[in-house]
Amino acid sequence: MPGPAPRLAPALPVLNIALLDRLRAAGGGFVALQELAGGAAAAELELDRVRADLEALAAFGFAIERHPYRGVAYAGPADRLCPDQIEHELRTRRVGRRIVVWSRVSSTNDLAAQAAGSPEADGLVVLAEEQTAGRGRLGRAWTAPPRSSILMSVLLIPESDPHPDADGHEGRGWLTAMASVATAEVVSDLTGQRADIKWPNDVRINGRKIAGILVERPAVMQPDPGSPRPALDRRARPAVVGIGLNVNVVRDDLPAELRDRATSIRIETGIPADRSETARALICRLDHWYDAVQAAGAGAGAGAGALNAAWRDRIEGLGRFVRVLTPDGPRTGRFVDLDLRRGLTLEIADAPGPHAADSPHVNIPLPDILAVEAASPT
Repeated sequence: MPGPAPRLAPALPVLNIALLDRLRAAGGGFVALQELAGGAAAAELELDRVRADLEALAAFGFAIERHPYRGVAYAGPADRLCPDQIEHELRTRRVGRRIVVWSRVSSTNDLAAQAAGSPEADGLVVLAEEQTAGRGRLGRAWTAPPRSSILMSVLLIPESDPHPDADGHEGRGWLTAMASVATAEVVSDLTGQRADIKWPNDVRINGRKIAGILVERPAVMQPDPGSPRPALDRRARPAVVGIGLNVNVVRDDLPAELRDRATSIRIETGIPADRSETARALICRLDHWYDAVQAAGAGAGAGAGALNAAWRDRIEGLGRFVRVLTPDGPRTGRFVDLDLRRGLTLEIADAPGPHAADSPHVNIPLPDILAVEAASPT
Protein backbone atom coordinates (compact mmCIF):
# COMPACT_ATOMS: atom_id res chain seq x y z
CA MET A 1 0.00 0.00 0.00
CA PRO A 2 1.37 3.44 -0.84
CA GLY A 3 2.16 5.67 2.08
CA PRO A 4 0.38 8.95 2.77
CA ALA A 5 0.91 11.72 0.27
CA PRO A 6 3.28 14.52 1.31
CA ARG A 7 1.70 17.61 2.73
CA LEU A 8 1.25 20.54 0.43
CA ALA A 9 3.16 23.67 1.27
CA PRO A 10 1.05 26.58 2.56
CA ALA A 11 -0.73 28.46 -0.21
CA LEU A 12 1.21 31.42 -1.53
CA PRO A 13 -0.20 34.63 -3.00
CA VAL A 14 -0.61 34.64 -6.76
CA LEU A 15 2.41 36.34 -8.27
CA ASN A 16 2.21 38.99 -10.96
CA ILE A 17 4.11 37.13 -13.69
CA ALA A 18 3.11 39.68 -16.33
CA LEU A 19 5.00 42.28 -14.31
CA LEU A 20 7.94 39.88 -13.98
CA ASP A 21 7.96 39.38 -17.76
CA ARG A 22 8.07 43.15 -18.33
CA LEU A 23 11.14 43.38 -16.15
CA ARG A 24 12.79 40.42 -17.82
CA ALA A 25 12.12 41.93 -21.24
CA ALA A 26 14.28 44.92 -20.23
CA GLY A 27 17.32 42.64 -20.32
CA GLY A 28 18.63 43.72 -16.93
CA GLY A 29 17.94 47.40 -17.48
CA PHE A 30 16.02 49.53 -14.99
CA VAL A 31 12.35 50.31 -15.54
CA ALA A 32 10.69 53.26 -13.80
CA LEU A 33 7.89 52.47 -11.35
CA GLN A 34 5.59 54.90 -13.15
CA GLU A 35 6.09 53.00 -16.41
CA LEU A 36 5.30 49.70 -14.70
CA ALA A 37 2.17 51.26 -13.20
CA GLY A 38 0.86 52.47 -16.55
CA GLY A 39 2.64 55.72 -17.35
CA ALA A 40 3.76 59.04 -15.90
CA ALA A 41 0.22 59.87 -14.77
CA ALA A 42 -0.20 56.66 -12.80
CA ALA A 43 -2.22 57.07 -9.64
CA GLU A 44 -0.64 56.41 -6.27
CA LEU A 45 -2.95 53.42 -5.85
CA GLU A 46 -1.49 51.81 -8.99
CA LEU A 47 2.03 52.56 -7.78
CA ASP A 48 1.22 50.88 -4.47
CA ARG A 49 -0.04 47.79 -6.31
CA VAL A 50 3.17 47.58 -8.31
CA ARG A 51 5.24 47.96 -5.15
CA ALA A 52 3.23 45.19 -3.48
CA ASP A 53 3.65 42.91 -6.50
CA LEU A 54 7.38 43.57 -6.55
CA GLU A 55 7.60 42.75 -2.85
CA ALA A 56 5.78 39.46 -3.46
CA LEU A 57 8.15 38.54 -6.29
CA ALA A 58 11.17 39.36 -4.15
CA ALA A 59 9.74 37.43 -1.20
CA PHE A 60 9.33 34.35 -3.41
CA GLY A 61 12.99 34.55 -4.35
CA PHE A 62 13.28 36.51 -7.60
CA ALA A 63 16.26 38.86 -7.62
CA ILE A 64 14.83 42.35 -7.96
CA GLU A 65 17.27 45.27 -7.95
CA ARG A 66 16.00 48.69 -6.88
CA HIS A 67 17.35 52.18 -7.53
CA PRO A 68 15.96 55.34 -5.91
CA TYR A 69 15.75 57.20 -9.23
CA ARG A 70 16.00 54.66 -12.05
CA GLY A 71 13.35 52.21 -10.81
CA VAL A 72 13.68 48.43 -10.63
CA ALA A 73 15.48 45.76 -12.64
CA TYR A 74 15.29 41.97 -12.93
CA ALA A 75 18.52 40.42 -11.67
CA GLY A 76 17.85 36.69 -11.71
CA PRO A 77 15.36 33.82 -11.32
CA ALA A 78 14.05 32.37 -8.10
CA ASP A 79 16.02 29.48 -6.67
CA ARG A 80 12.86 27.38 -6.35
CA LEU A 81 10.30 26.34 -8.93
CA CYS A 82 7.52 28.88 -9.38
CA PRO A 83 4.13 27.36 -10.31
CA ASP A 84 2.72 30.76 -11.34
CA GLN A 85 5.63 31.33 -13.72
CA ILE A 86 5.33 27.84 -15.23
CA GLU A 87 1.57 28.14 -15.77
CA HIS A 88 1.46 31.77 -16.96
CA GLU A 89 -0.16 31.81 -20.44
CA LEU A 90 0.98 28.21 -20.96
CA ARG A 91 -1.74 27.40 -23.53
CA THR A 92 -0.91 23.70 -23.90
CA ARG A 93 -3.64 21.33 -25.09
CA ARG A 94 -3.01 18.25 -22.94
CA VAL A 95 0.23 18.24 -20.99
CA GLY A 96 0.06 20.70 -18.11
CA ARG A 97 -3.72 20.84 -17.69
CA ARG A 98 -2.85 20.67 -14.02
CA ILE A 99 0.58 21.30 -12.50
CA VAL A 100 1.59 20.59 -8.91
CA VAL A 101 4.95 21.36 -7.32
CA TRP A 102 6.16 19.59 -4.17
CA SER A 103 9.10 20.45 -1.97
CA ARG A 104 10.20 16.88 -1.19
CA VAL A 105 8.76 13.55 -2.30
CA SER A 106 9.84 9.94 -2.53
CA SER A 107 9.14 9.71 -6.28
CA THR A 108 7.25 11.98 -8.67
CA ASN A 109 6.38 8.90 -10.76
CA ASP A 110 4.67 7.32 -7.76
CA LEU A 111 2.66 10.46 -7.05
CA ALA A 112 1.51 10.79 -10.66
CA ALA A 113 0.56 7.10 -10.71
CA GLN A 114 -1.85 7.63 -7.83
CA ALA A 115 -4.08 9.66 -10.16
CA ALA A 116 -4.01 7.12 -13.00
CA GLY A 117 -7.58 5.95 -12.42
CA SER A 118 -9.13 9.33 -13.18
CA PRO A 119 -9.65 10.38 -16.82
CA GLU A 120 -9.64 14.00 -15.65
CA ALA A 121 -5.99 13.61 -14.63
CA ASP A 122 -4.77 13.18 -18.23
CA GLY A 123 -1.89 15.64 -18.68
CA LEU A 124 -1.17 16.06 -14.95
CA VAL A 125 2.39 17.31 -14.32
CA VAL A 126 4.06 16.56 -10.99
CA LEU A 127 7.28 18.45 -10.16
CA ALA A 128 9.47 18.22 -7.08
CA GLU A 129 12.42 20.12 -5.71
CA GLU A 130 13.86 16.92 -4.22
CA GLN A 131 13.30 13.17 -4.48
CA THR A 132 14.34 10.68 -1.82
CA ALA A 133 13.65 7.53 -3.87
CA GLY A 134 13.94 8.62 -7.49
CA ARG A 135 14.69 5.80 -9.90
CA GLY A 136 15.86 5.23 -13.43
CA ARG A 137 15.84 2.35 -15.86
CA LEU A 138 16.63 -1.16 -14.54
CA GLY A 139 16.04 -0.03 -10.97
CA ARG A 140 18.98 2.37 -10.89
CA ALA A 141 18.75 5.30 -8.47
CA TRP A 142 18.37 8.89 -9.71
CA THR A 143 19.64 11.51 -7.29
CA ALA A 144 20.11 15.26 -7.52
CA PRO A 145 20.77 18.01 -4.96
CA PRO A 146 17.62 19.89 -3.85
CA ARG A 147 16.56 22.75 -6.16
CA SER A 148 19.11 21.82 -8.80
CA SER A 149 17.21 19.89 -11.45
CA ILE A 150 13.93 19.20 -13.17
CA LEU A 151 12.31 16.19 -11.51
CA MET A 152 9.09 15.80 -13.46
CA SER A 153 6.45 13.15 -14.05
CA VAL A 154 3.56 13.46 -16.49
CA LEU A 155 0.46 11.28 -16.38
CA LEU A 156 -0.82 10.51 -19.88
CA ILE A 157 -3.86 8.51 -20.93
CA PRO A 158 -3.33 7.96 -24.67
CA GLU A 159 -6.38 7.62 -26.87
CA SER A 160 -4.58 5.07 -29.04
CA ASP A 161 -1.24 3.35 -29.41
CA PRO A 162 0.31 4.78 -32.58
CA HIS A 163 3.14 2.24 -32.61
CA PRO A 164 1.80 -1.17 -31.49
CA ASP A 165 4.88 -2.93 -32.86
CA ALA A 166 6.99 -1.00 -30.35
CA ASP A 167 4.75 -2.16 -27.54
CA GLY A 168 7.47 -4.08 -25.75
CA HIS A 169 8.70 -2.65 -22.49
CA GLU A 170 5.01 -2.73 -21.43
CA GLY A 171 3.93 -0.34 -24.16
CA ARG A 172 6.51 2.29 -23.34
CA GLY A 173 8.55 2.42 -26.53
CA TRP A 174 6.98 5.37 -28.34
CA LEU A 175 6.43 7.29 -25.11
CA THR A 176 10.12 6.95 -24.24
CA ALA A 177 11.01 8.16 -27.74
CA MET A 178 8.61 11.10 -27.42
CA ALA A 179 9.99 12.21 -24.04
CA SER A 180 13.59 11.74 -25.18
CA VAL A 181 13.05 13.89 -28.29
CA ALA A 182 11.25 16.64 -26.33
CA THR A 183 14.00 16.71 -23.69
CA ALA A 184 16.80 16.71 -26.27
CA GLU A 185 15.17 19.64 -28.09
CA VAL A 186 14.93 21.68 -24.89
CA VAL A 187 18.53 20.87 -23.95
CA SER A 188 19.76 21.92 -27.41
CA ASP A 189 17.80 25.18 -27.23
CA LEU A 190 19.23 26.06 -23.80
CA THR A 191 22.84 25.05 -24.39
CA GLY A 192 23.28 25.79 -28.08
CA GLN A 193 24.77 22.30 -28.46
CA ARG A 194 23.49 19.16 -30.12
CA ALA A 195 21.82 16.78 -27.70
CA ASP A 196 21.68 13.12 -28.70
CA ILE A 197 19.72 10.12 -27.43
CA LYS A 198 21.54 7.01 -26.24
CA TRP A 199 19.10 4.17 -26.75
CA PRO A 200 16.67 3.87 -25.14
CA ASN A 201 16.31 6.67 -22.61
CA ASP A 202 19.40 8.80 -21.99
CA VAL A 203 19.88 12.31 -23.37
CA ARG A 204 23.53 13.23 -23.75
CA ILE A 205 25.82 16.05 -24.86
CA ASN A 206 29.20 14.98 -26.24
CA GLY A 207 28.75 11.56 -24.67
CA ARG A 208 27.89 12.90 -21.20
CA LYS A 209 24.47 12.23 -19.72
CA ILE A 210 22.31 15.26 -18.95
CA ALA A 211 18.87 13.65 -18.65
CA GLY A 212 17.13 10.31 -18.25
CA ILE A 213 13.62 9.10 -19.04
CA LEU A 214 11.58 6.47 -17.19
CA VAL A 215 8.16 5.50 -18.52
CA GLU A 216 5.98 3.26 -16.36
CA ARG A 217 2.51 1.76 -16.78
CA PRO A 218 0.81 2.06 -13.37
CA ALA A 219 -1.85 -0.26 -12.09
CA VAL A 220 -5.28 1.36 -12.31
CA MET A 221 -7.80 1.14 -9.50
CA GLN A 222 -11.36 1.83 -10.64
CA PRO A 223 -13.61 3.83 -8.28
CA ASP A 224 -16.15 1.98 -6.19
CA PRO A 225 -19.61 1.52 -7.73
CA GLY A 226 -21.73 4.55 -6.96
CA SER A 227 -18.71 6.82 -6.58
CA PRO A 228 -19.21 10.27 -8.14
CA ARG A 229 -15.69 10.07 -9.56
CA PRO A 230 -15.74 9.16 -13.29
CA ALA A 231 -14.30 5.76 -14.14
CA LEU A 232 -11.48 5.28 -16.63
CA ASP A 233 -12.28 3.41 -19.84
CA ARG A 234 -11.06 -0.12 -19.20
CA ARG A 235 -9.32 -0.12 -22.59
CA ALA A 236 -7.22 2.90 -21.64
CA ARG A 237 -3.60 2.33 -20.75
CA PRO A 238 -2.34 5.20 -18.59
CA ALA A 239 1.37 5.90 -18.55
CA VAL A 240 3.62 7.95 -16.31
CA VAL A 241 6.49 9.66 -18.13
CA GLY A 242 9.27 10.52 -15.70
CA ILE A 243 12.05 12.95 -16.67
CA GLY A 244 15.14 13.84 -14.69
CA LEU A 245 17.11 16.74 -16.19
CA ASN A 246 20.29 18.19 -14.70
CA VAL A 247 19.84 21.96 -14.83
CA ASN A 248 21.91 23.79 -12.22
CA VAL A 249 23.98 20.86 -11.04
CA VAL A 250 27.66 21.87 -10.77
CA ARG A 251 30.63 19.56 -11.21
CA ASP A 252 31.26 19.26 -7.47
CA ASP A 253 27.66 18.07 -6.99
CA LEU A 254 28.39 14.97 -9.06
CA PRO A 255 29.91 11.82 -7.56
CA ALA A 256 33.58 11.54 -8.50
CA GLU A 257 32.94 8.51 -10.68
CA LEU A 258 30.34 10.42 -12.75
CA ARG A 259 32.15 13.71 -13.34
CA ASP A 260 33.46 12.61 -16.72
CA ARG A 261 30.17 10.93 -17.70
CA ALA A 262 27.51 13.44 -16.63
CA THR A 263 26.82 17.11 -17.23
CA SER A 264 24.17 19.80 -16.75
CA ILE A 265 22.84 22.88 -18.49
CA ARG A 266 24.84 25.05 -16.09
CA ILE A 267 28.06 23.10 -16.68
CA GLU A 268 27.62 23.43 -20.44
CA THR A 269 26.76 27.14 -20.47
CA GLY A 270 28.66 28.39 -17.44
CA ILE A 271 25.65 30.28 -16.06
CA PRO A 272 22.68 29.27 -13.86
CA ALA A 273 19.46 28.52 -15.74
CA ASP A 274 15.91 29.48 -14.83
CA ARG A 275 14.45 26.12 -13.78
CA SER A 276 10.86 27.33 -13.99
CA GLU A 277 11.37 28.42 -17.59
CA THR A 278 13.12 25.12 -18.28
CA ALA A 279 10.17 23.16 -16.87
CA ARG A 280 7.78 25.31 -18.88
CA ALA A 281 9.72 24.69 -22.11
CA LEU A 282 9.78 20.96 -21.44
CA ILE A 283 6.02 20.87 -20.83
CA CYS A 284 5.44 22.71 -24.11
CA ARG A 285 7.63 20.33 -26.14
CA LEU A 286 6.02 17.27 -24.56
CA ASP A 287 2.60 18.69 -25.36
CA HIS A 288 3.63 19.39 -28.96
CA TRP A 289 4.79 15.84 -29.62
CA TYR A 290 2.04 14.12 -27.66
CA ASP A 291 -0.65 16.12 -29.43
CA ALA A 292 0.93 15.50 -32.83
CA VAL A 293 1.14 11.75 -32.30
CA GLN A 294 -2.35 11.42 -30.83
CA ALA A 295 -3.83 13.51 -33.64
CA ALA A 296 -2.23 11.14 -36.14
CA GLY A 297 -3.99 8.16 -34.53
CA ALA A 298 -2.89 4.56 -34.74
CA GLY A 299 -1.97 4.79 -38.41
CA ALA A 300 1.32 6.03 -39.81
CA GLY A 301 0.08 9.62 -39.82
CA ALA A 302 2.12 12.80 -40.06
CA GLY A 303 2.55 13.20 -36.30
CA ALA A 304 3.68 9.63 -35.70
CA GLY A 305 6.03 9.77 -38.68
CA ALA A 306 7.48 13.11 -37.57
CA LEU A 307 8.25 11.71 -34.12
CA ASN A 308 9.97 8.69 -35.63
CA ALA A 309 12.11 10.92 -37.87
CA ALA A 310 13.06 13.27 -35.01
CA TRP A 311 13.92 10.30 -32.78
CA ARG A 312 16.02 8.60 -35.45
CA ASP A 313 17.86 11.87 -36.19
CA ARG A 314 19.12 12.15 -32.61
CA ILE A 315 19.99 8.50 -31.92
CA GLU A 316 23.66 7.93 -31.07
CA GLY A 317 25.61 5.43 -33.12
CA LEU A 318 23.58 5.59 -36.31
CA GLY A 319 25.85 4.69 -39.23
CA ARG A 320 28.48 3.19 -36.90
CA PHE A 321 29.34 -0.32 -35.80
CA VAL A 322 27.44 -1.42 -32.71
CA ARG A 323 26.83 -4.50 -30.63
CA VAL A 324 23.17 -5.14 -29.90
CA LEU A 325 22.39 -7.34 -26.92
CA THR A 326 19.25 -9.47 -27.31
CA PRO A 327 17.72 -12.41 -25.40
CA ASP A 328 19.12 -14.68 -28.17
CA GLY A 329 22.61 -13.32 -27.86
CA PRO A 330 24.56 -10.33 -29.25
CA ARG A 331 24.43 -9.19 -32.87
CA THR A 332 27.15 -6.97 -34.30
CA GLY A 333 27.04 -4.80 -37.37
CA ARG A 334 26.61 -1.34 -38.77
CA PHE A 335 23.67 0.54 -37.27
CA VAL A 336 21.64 1.35 -40.40
CA ASP A 337 18.24 2.46 -39.17
CA LEU A 338 15.92 2.76 -36.19
CA ASP A 339 12.15 2.74 -36.53
CA LEU A 340 9.40 2.50 -33.94
CA ARG A 341 7.62 -0.13 -36.03
CA ARG A 342 10.45 -2.09 -37.69
CA GLY A 343 12.93 -1.85 -34.85
CA LEU A 344 16.70 -1.56 -35.23
CA THR A 345 18.24 -2.46 -38.57
CA LEU A 346 21.76 -3.86 -38.66
CA GLU A 347 23.99 -4.49 -41.62
CA ILE A 348 25.32 -7.63 -40.04
CA ALA A 349 28.94 -8.39 -39.46
CA ASP A 350 28.62 -11.40 -37.15
CA ALA A 351 28.38 -15.01 -38.30
CA PRO A 352 25.65 -15.69 -40.87
CA GLY A 353 22.45 -17.16 -39.52
CA PRO A 354 18.87 -17.81 -40.63
CA HIS A 355 18.09 -14.08 -40.51
CA ALA A 356 20.81 -13.34 -43.05
CA ALA A 357 19.84 -15.94 -45.67
CA ASP A 358 18.54 -13.48 -48.22
CA SER A 359 19.85 -10.11 -47.07
CA PRO A 360 22.88 -8.64 -45.28
CA HIS A 361 20.44 -6.73 -43.08
CA VAL A 362 18.55 -7.89 -40.03
CA ASN A 363 15.74 -6.11 -38.16
CA ILE A 364 15.69 -6.49 -34.40
CA PRO A 365 12.31 -5.61 -32.82
CA LEU A 366 12.55 -2.91 -30.15
CA PRO A 367 11.24 -5.21 -27.38
CA ASP A 368 14.15 -7.59 -28.07
CA ILE A 369 16.85 -4.94 -27.62
CA LEU A 370 18.50 -5.13 -24.21
CA ALA A 371 21.33 -2.70 -24.94
CA VAL A 372 23.20 -1.02 -27.80
CA GLU A 373 26.94 -0.65 -27.37
CA ALA A 374 29.70 0.82 -29.52
CA ALA A 375 31.77 -1.81 -31.30
CA SER A 376 34.69 -2.07 -33.71
CA PRO A 377 34.47 -3.56 -37.22
CA THR A 378 35.91 -7.08 -37.35
